[in-house]
Amino acid sequence: MSKDLSAIRQIRLGDELRAWRLENNKTLIDMTAGLKGWSPGRLSRIERAQQPISAADLATLLDHAGVAGQEREDLENLLGNGPTKQWWRDLDYAEAITPAFAEYLALEADASHILNYFPSALPGLVQTEGYAKEMIAAGLDSPNEERVEAGAEVRVLRQRRLTQDPALVFEAYFGEVALLVAGDSTVLAEQIRHAIKVAQYANVTLGMVPLSAGRPGILSSGITLMRFPDDPENGFAFIEAVGGMLPRRTGRDVRRAERALARVKRCALSPQDTITALERKLEELT
Repeated sequence: MSKDLSAIRQIRLGDELRAWRLENNKTLIDMTAGLKGWSPGRLSRIERAQQPISAADLATLLDHAGVAGQEREDLENLLGNGPTKQWWRDLDYAEAITPAFAEYLALEADASHILNYFPSALPGLVQTEGYAKEMIAAGLDSPNEERVEAGAEVRVLRQRRLTQDPALVFEAYFGEVALLVAGDSTVLAEQIRHAIKVAQYANVTLGMVPLSAGRPGILSSGITLMRFPDDPENGFAFIEAVGGMLPRRTGRDVRRAERALARVKRCALSPQDTITALERKLEELT
């Protein structure tokens, strides 16, 4: 039986296969012509990380394409990691999770370090269920009650990464406007209490960007940058957009995300001052 790839390695393998094919001026048809059990569609899905590939099938494909030497070794080495942690597959509403969100969840489960910025809400990995429901219900796609419930539950379950071994290193920043725009004040108060608690975890850094930081502290969209234990120098960036988070895989996009997050970090309050600001807001609400 073949071993599943971790999400990040499956994505990298697909990217590398496609890059090799294009560099060698081969089409999907060229790569699969005459190869039993293969089709252009299957290879396309593998390149887009939508279908896994076993070591035996990869060897067959590389033999057929004539890939040898260091190039072959590099591709085969990408099969050497553990299985994807697709913990959501057993949930009652797993079918409601889109392929794009499933990719995000798989990468989040594999990540060792996540940097996160959202301009107008508390970060997802520190949200309470009540606050998450408010945020999801306010989305542009007008989700029904069942989807709001499901989405909030998934958001809470994801937070196990902060306490389970190995614990995720989580560095998150949010704009002060998140404390000024609220639905139910009781929900916000509960959320702030929870954020103060999580902010004191040894593996969590929480920073608020105050309105006084001005334009330098505001980005036009949320950003998530993930890093992985087998390649800590690189990463995988997601940019917030209408309808979800858009993945940005290239090194250039990752470097842009790094620069943007560094700017946010410079403008943010220190972790202790952030907790003080949260405590002050909690006093106002209660």
